[in-house]
Amino acid sequence: MSIKRGNAHARTGAGLAALVLGLCVCLTAQAGGDALSAQVRDFLRAENAGVGDHISVTVNTPTTRMPACHDPRPFLPGRAPRTTGRITVGVRCPGDSPATRYLQADVRVYGRYYVANHDINSGETLTAGDLDARAGDITRNLDRLPGGENAIVGQQARRRISESQTIVSNMLEAPDVISRGESVKVVSKGPGFSISTHGEALDNAAAGGHVRVRTSNGTVVSGTPNGPGVVLVSP
Repeated sequence: MSIKRGNAHARTGAGLAALVLGLCVCLTAQAGGDALSAQVRDFLRAENAGVGDHISVTVNTPTTRMPACHDPRPFLPGRAPRTTGRITVGVRCPGDSPATRYLQADVRVYGRYYVANHDINSGETLTAGDLDARAGDITRNLDRLPGGENAIVGQQARRRISESQTIVSNMLEAPDVISRGESVKVVSKGPGFSISTHGEALDNAAAGGHVRVRTSNGTVVSGTPNGPGVVLVSP
């Protein structure tokens, strides 16, 4: 009976040893995966430095055990990769196998944006009183948000904007500073000279745009608005 008990104890000890060894391997793999995820999170935060007020990065590691990566070098695959939203991140592991791995990540950007505090009709010029500031997830509209309140105030609504709707750049356009049929002053400047005449605007034009003008002698010239009622023409 003592021999049987000794064999049983030996089998139990061997089983416990195997269990402990397996647990150690799993914990080591988990620690390696956590370290790799941390590297990827730091990389994505650096890629989005200065974007928004806060960045949240979630790295989805595979459920299966990943081989060790002793020198992880994260990168963004593709020619023009996105750095926000649901993205794929590559990791080069020189000297390890496989040498390149790919992880899925979700990068959320939080910051300030503006909404209309009432319905705004097409063609209306926006003022600060038309806007309410909000803070939240701006990932989806990140590339379309105007650069702050000053980039919205003074712009015209290109279409109707509903109350509580987020203001994005393609809703806005610069107001016309020249109107078709308006009498304008045409100025041509060069080194040491300035010539001016008058004419009739043939187009509507915003600041920085282009407008055609028929001068008093019937010549049609093209220039750039230089303030209300003034068109600058290159000599």
